[in-house]
Amino acid sequence: MKKYLTVPALIILMSFLHMSVNAQTTSDEVQIRSTIQNYFDGSHTDNPELLKAAFHPDATLKYIKEGKYQMIPIQKYFTFFTNSKKREFEEKIFYVDQYGNAANVKLSARYATYQFVDYMNLLKTEEGWKIVSKISHREEF
Repeated sequence: MKKYLTVPALIILMSFLHMSVNAQTTSDEVQIRSTIQNYFDGSHTDNPELLKAAFHPDATLKYIKEGKYQMIPIQKYFTFFTNSKKREFEEKIFYVDQYGNAANVKLSARYATYQFVDYMNLLKTEEGWKIVSKISHREEF
């Protein structure tokens, strides 16, 4: 005699599986947003240690300046932050797109006369979610 799952049992099973997958995604998104908040906080407070907590040590920053492609290692980027000033800007996360151990976050830092719109690529490493690359666009107002 064959046994079949009843429709209610099947619905309960599917709901449980959906909740399990959703719980993992929610947990990852919270961790990703925490990494991005370290980036924002480090930028606001000029604190390279907070930035180092957000980035993988081999990460890169890429952008176009005066029509030319620029790339700097993240270790050089950290030298721009010296705990010597406060940066006032409005931060915004447009989206978090995560699948498995990879994620992309679109965000902005809006200052009084310009803004940066960044795309952060993150990977889930042994140390947690880390930004492995940042591409940036500066827009003047």
